Amino acid sequence: MRLVILCLLLFSIIISKASSDVTEELVNKLEKSNNYNFKFIQNINEKKETGNCVLEFNKKINCRYDNSNKMIVSDGKNLIIKNNNSENLNFYKLENTLFYKVLDKNFLIDQLKIKNIKRENDSLFIDLNYQNIDIKVFFDKEKLYLRGWQTTDIYNNSVSTEIYIQEVNKVIDKNLFNINEYN
Repeated sequence: MRLVILCLLLFSIIISKASSDVTEELVNKLEKSNNYNFKFIQNINEKKETGNCVLEFNKKINCRYDNSNKMIVSDGKNLIIKNNNSENLNFYKLENTLFYKVLDKNFLIDQLKIKNIKRENDSLFIDLNYQNIDIKVFFDKEKLYLRGWQTTDIYNNSVSTEIYIQEVNKVIDKNLFNINEYN
């Protein structure tokens, strides 16, 4: 009986140590990452869209969709979305969107330190909640970069975004995030 208890205790220590090592590696990778240039696949209720984004970890993002005129741009405080069926821009306060937390490197680091990292297929993930919206944030199991997120939109649609990092810490033109350029 003592041997069984000892084995279980040893096993739980090893699992705990492995989890803390992965957390430490994820935190270190995020701390060293200032920006990502990536391709994405977004699924909204089985409808796929693809495109390219530049994400700067001070809550800035610029995304262009491949087969439409759609774009998303955040300057760190505001977010604009131009849909493919309209020339009008939709303006939002960034803090009223899930991007407010997903694009916040310090928030992600803090959450990694206090949450249990879970595993699913080839990804690691943490569960977050912001303004009563559940967000699952994925990290690549091998390279430990951000891998995407999954949530539900305001219309109760399942939204999943997978990202494929092309470049890290690239020099970025700051005008890329200037929303006044799009007025």
